[in-house]
Amino acid sequence: MEIVMENPVVLAWMGDAIYSAKARKHILDAGIRKADQLQKRNAKICSASGQAFVLEKLIESECLNEDEMEIVRRGRNAHVKSVAKNSDLQTYLKATALEALFGYLYLYHHEDRMAILLDQCMELGDLL
Repeated sequence: MEIVMENPVVLAWMGDAIYSAKARKHILDAGIRKADQLQKRNAKICSASGQAFVLEKLIESECLNEDEMEIVRRGRNAHVKSVAKNSDLQTYLKATALEALFGYLYLYHHEDRMAILLDQCMELGDLL
């Protein structure tokens, strides 16, 4: 395992920005242009429940390597001080784990892997 010094909450903070930017680009690439539709679609993909769903599907497909699963584990065990208003703690921690994964991939320069997984996440997000 690569030595990762960052707190999983810090990784998730960075990963949230990466994931959100990819989701917005994905939505625009789908041809959606009306403000209300942009917001609704983004809310589904980037919500805690949407991200938890995506993470569960990634884990079920066994596409994450050992290092990535360790980051996910650390993200799920993160000590968070608040929870999203529309989510329970378990769902929120799964979303945090997914965001931590993308924060890790970005900050530790695994751009190719990050791109592959983001594409998979957006495909899964389309199922929501």
